[in-house]
Formats: sequence, structure tokens, C-alpha cells
Amino acid sequence: MTLAQRGIANDNIMTAKMNRCLSLCGAILLFGIAPVALAYNPADLKKLIATNKCIGCDLSGADLSRQQLVNADLQAATLVGANLSGANLASAKLGGANLTGANLTRTNLTGAVLQAASLIDVNFANTNLTRTDLSYANLVNTNFRSAILNHTDLAGANLALADFTGVTLNGTSVERANLVGAKGINPASPTQNNDVTAPTQENAPGRIRQRKLPAPIVPNVDESAPIIRNRPRVYRIPPGLGSPQRLVPGGTRNTEPTNLGTE
Repeated sequence: MTLAQRGIANDNIMTAKMNRCLSLCGAILLFGIAPVALAYNPADLKKLIATNKCIGCDLSGADLSRQQLVNADLQAATLVGANLSGANLASAKLGGANLTGANLTRTNLTGAVLQAASLIDVNFANTNLTRTDLSYANLVNTNFRSAILNHTDLAGANLALADFTGVTLNGTSVERANLVGAKGINPASPTQNNDVTAPTQENAPGRIRQRKLPAPIVPNVDESAPIIRNRPRVYRIPPGLGSPQRLVPGGTRNTEPTNLGTE
């Protein structure tokens, strides 16, 4: 075997080794890391079912579909990719929780608090969100199709690319919300089909509101009444002081009452 042939053979061996290494690394990434990222803590799941409370728990990827979780306390919990479809989460506390990519279709979230929660790519289709607090939540690319959002608080929320097709909106607040690219909602025309409290120039951030002065009070004047001018001014003398006196030619005093002046 010549020197050139030996060099080619060595190159082929190195290439084969590199390919095997890349394949092994890819398998580790695909089958090793991905499941770990969505693996929930079994102890946390048992705690939630037993006590209806699990603050800061890791329930990533957990199947909580059709669970009765009324008034559940899941503040700051991690529920990435969790299945909560059909669950009853009425009045639940989920403030600051991470539900990225979670399935919340046909879920009852009436009166629930999800303030400042991470809800990116969440599926809220056909979900009841009446009086739900979603203020300042991250709802980028969220699916709200056919959901009920009556009196829902979306103030300050990030609703970029969210889909509101077919939703019911009555008394919903979207003040200071980011609606860039959102579909199915028109805050500029709140009287069209839905009643939405939209951001305006008066309540826009950083705007100084001008205080309006009250209208002057104008007294009711009877313009038909006659105007009396040059009415004599009568000076009334307190009782006991007698009548006013003035000197008359000849040095005598006149004691008859008299008017002392006119206007």
C-alpha cells in the first residue's frame, strides 16, 4: 500500500468515527434531554391532589385533564406542556406560574388569577375565562378561539399574535396591552360586536392628563323684570335715636324726616 493510499484510508476511518459520534450525540439530545425537561415531580403531583395546594411545584408535562382544582393554589408553579384540558380551575391562584405550551382547552378558569403568568403558545380554545385576571401575562401566540372572555382583565398583557377568532368579549379590558399581530379583535372600534375597553390617548402610558375646569355657575335672571335705576337710598335710623335734624335758613332746625341722598 502506497503512502497516498494509507492517507486516504485514515481519512475514511476518521470520517466514520465522526459520523458515529454525531449520531450518538443526536440520540442523546433527542431521547435524553427532551423528556427530562418535561418530567414532573411525582411528589409534587401527589401533594397537589391531596391538598389542592402546591406553590412553586414542578408539574411540567403532567396530565391534569378533567381534574377538580377549584381554588387550587399553584402560584409560581411550573406547568410547561401540562395537560389541563377540561379541568375545573375556577378561582384558582396561578399568579407567576409558567404554563408555556400547556393545553387548557375547554377548561373552567372563571375568576382565576393568572397575573404575570407565562402563557406563551397556550391553547385556550373553548375555555371559560370570565372575570379571569390575565393582567401583565405573557400571552404571545396564544389560541383564544371561541373562548369566553367576559369582564376578563387583559390590561398590560402581551397579546402579540394571539388569536381571538370567535371569542365572546363583554366588558373586557385591554388597556396598555400589546395587540401587535393579534387576530379577531379590534380595540379601535369597541362598539363593533364586542364591548372592549380599549387603550386611548387619554389613558395611554406617559400622557399627562389635563384637568378640565368646571363650567361657571350662571344665576337664573328674570330678563322680563324691569330694571329700576336711581332708586332713592333710604337711611334707617335705629330706634331711640330720634329723627335726623338739619339746619335751615334762619338758624332753626328741621326735625322732619328726610331722605339723605339718592343714587
